[in-house]
Amino acid sequence: MAHQQYLYLKLLLRNNLFLDLDEYALDDIPRHGLVCSFMGMRLASVFQPIFRPDGKTVGHEALLRASFLEHDDVKPEAAFADALKENRLVQFDRLVRVVHLLNHARSFPEHELLFLNVHPQLLTSVGDHGRTFEQILHYYSVPTSRVVIEIRESEVEDEARLAEAIGNYRNLGYRIAVDDFGAAHFNPERVLRLRPDIVKLDGALIAAAEQASEAADSFKRLVAKFRDAGIQVAVEGIETERQLEIARKSGTDLLQGFQLARPEFAVDARERQSRNEQQAA
Repeated sequence: MAHQQYLYLKLLLRNNLFLDLDEYALDDIPRHGLVCSFMGMRLASVFQPIFRPDGKTVGHEALLRASFLEHDDVKPEAAFADALKENRLVQFDRLVRVVHLLNHARSFPEHELLFLNVHPQLLTSVGDHGRTFEQILHYYSVPTSRVVIEIRESEVEDEARLAEAIGNYRNLGYRIAVDDFGAAHFNPERVLRLRPDIVKLDGALIAAAEQASEAADSFKRLVAKFRDAGIQVAVEGIETERQLEIARKSGTDLLQGFQLARPEFAVDARERQSRNEQQAA
């Protein structure tokens, strides 16, 4: 990152997100991309591609890779829990999203979508959703329509507050995805009321569909229910060729999972994507 660009980014983050890059020691690590430090952890981005049934890449989900001393990995859930315990969840969530954006913006094609997770607690405790982050997107010429905000609706009990947060994001142009549907609760009607752009079906559902024909039939009906309502359906956690076949035959719009590609640092993900595009040409 050029020095002048870094200085402007520092000013932008300080004024809009109240983040100080000097405090978080932003660094550019070969093959790992931009990383930073927070509460003794090193925070890096990895990206898992999301495909259309024809094999073309729609975008990437940004995932946190946290570690102590570069070797002792920390599960993302534990890292967010530590930030919450120290009353620093807002700063942590914003910092993680900024690092994801910086790595994505300099690695992937402009037309691709960036899928970003938002901690459930912030949906009901922080106002003006997405507006401060919008300034950073504009600096990198990334329209909000290219960003998909992933929400685990099952972890937010207050449906009215959840609907308000979704409305705020949508009014700014962001797309909305309900994440991990079926992992904890199974309430399709609630999702239909929230009307996200995308619903991501948890891997447990496709795994069950692989094991029993009744579950496969139920899976297909669920996909049709959402698609009939104008909601795109993504299947995540696809781990076998049979699961991939079931997902495709069920009419799903988007596919994600280890069977297709594992999460990788941005440079590795982009190199793999380029190889696949060359082979398909």
